[in-house]
Amino acid sequence: MPELPEVESIRRKLDVVLRQRQIAKIEVLRDKSFLSFSTLGNEFIGQTVLEVKRRAKILQIVLSDKYDFLIHLKMTGQLIFVDKNGQRAGGGHPSADWVNDLPGRHTRVIFHFIDGSRLFFNDMRVFGWIRSPLKQEVKKEFVNYGPDINDPNLTAKYLLEAAKKRQIPIKQFIMDNKVICGVGNIYASESLFMTGIDPTISARNINPKDMENLLQAMQSIIERSTQLGGTTFDGKYVGVDGFAGGFQNELQVYGRDDQSCLKCGNKISKIKQGGRGTFYCSFCQQK
Repeated sequence: MPELPEVESIRRKLDVVLRQRQIAKIEVLRDKSFLSFSTLGNEFIGQTVLEVKRRAKILQIVLSDKYDFLIHLKMTGQLIFVDKNGQRAGGGHPSADWVNDLPGRHTRVIFHFIDGSRLFFNDMRVFGWIRSPLKQEVKKEFVNYGPDINDPNLTAKYLLEAAKKRQIPIKQFIMDNKVICGVGNIYASESLFMTGIDPTISARNINPKDMENLLQAMQSIIERSTQLGGTTFDGKYVGVDGFAGGFQNELQVYGRDDQSCLKCGNKISKIKQGGRGTFYCSFCQQK
């Protein structure tokens, strides 16, 4: 499943190519992939895309009238925009749909625009979805989410307050979407290593200085990964231009268990926390 940097990379590409496109029609090839389309289909004809936003891992296509589109790619979703000249943009889980004629056998929804361009929502394992709430109800979709990690209004003070009564380890705390959104397993390990914080220490025991440093580390790592198109392992995430993410080349600890720490030379350790692998240096990240 793509993490926040991968989804944000898709958002930035689609925001460029979709703005001011006017919807001609929408084809739904699998009903469950576009919830509520059967009752709202005609509402979208003639609407214009104003921008593409993101909250957590959910993309929001902002329309000119009373409804917006929310899209979650889940494990194998793709969004591929094809202009009238055949040029493609987008991203998501890789498959032959990147290069094959579209629609393909994994195409679930097609957005047709008046200028002849199209946006394909492909989903091999059909876990992804599209919803179209009223604009004033969009916030309800995110009621259980904390702020995004790259929210400029996010502060260490907020995190310290949220951590006061939390006995869970700091790594699990920063991965809790109810606290903050967007810090996946890779980025949690990398951020804790950057700041020298032991991933097993209780969240409520983090001092203000360390929390401030951790917040800055998380935000800088997420932005760097977004600039590089995310993190790719074994071809599990690419853009439609065929380029994989590049952040995997800058990883300091994640996936490096039993290898030498790039700072001190000791071996990187791997433990399980909340069912996920945690990578850290027990020398550089002492309690």
